[in-house]
Amino acid sequence: MEEQKDGAKRGGGTVRSLNLPIGFRFRPTDEELLAHYLSRKIFSMPLPALIIPEILDIFDSFPSDLPAGDLREKRYFFSKANGDINSKGCSRLISGKDCSGYWKAVGQGQLIVVPISGSAISDQQQQRLLLGMKKALRFYQATRSGYLTTRWIMHQYSLVTISPSDQNVNMMQVGDWSIFRIYQKKLLISKNVRTKSNGFAEQCKIKTNTRKRLFNEVLKDKEVLI
Repeated sequence: MEEQKDGAKRGGGTVRSLNLPIGFRFRPTDEELLAHYLSRKIFSMPLPALIIPEILDIFDSFPSDLPAGDLREKRYFFSKANGDINSKGCSRLISGKDCSGYWKAVGQGQLIVVPISGSAISDQQQQRLLLGMKKALRFYQATRSGYLTTRWIMHQYSLVTISPSDQNVNMMQVGDWSIFRIYQKKLLISKNVRTKSNGFAEQCKIKTNTRKRLFNEVLKDKEVLI
């Protein structure tokens, strides 16, 4: 795996432009991101590959302005930022090249757990180990009439531990680093649009075949024997 450093600085962190082998795709699972990358980053252990760049504050840049990788692919970043999420689940306003917007939390978050191997109990009773938490955010872009929902999605992965306090079980983040995965959600074509498209295609096919058959008959009628 080749790594090419361009020495660029973004958000106070060094950004590395990766030159990956042809056909290579970095598609880790949630468990792999937490166990093999984030935990090693937090505890200063060697990483499996230097493929995730560091950005001090990922909430300082517009999604499309973030470096490293293809905008059509999922991009991953190490960052210490939490976005200053307010009580409504919204981050501070971010300014891009031509527009601005903000991130808004979606849902309550998802706990990432893995089963503990080697236990002699059934699968239903098997103990599970808490690795971390995954939070989802969507980007809203500013317009003249308000804010428009975009296709930009961000997942924040953090190591967490259970911290009992005052008889309540709370989640406490471990370390300062988090992994952020950013991508654009694909456009979905509604069922009605697909039905209309298929119907239009069938009509075109019928007309084409009809015209072709009539044209061949005309040619046959006008054949001249020599």
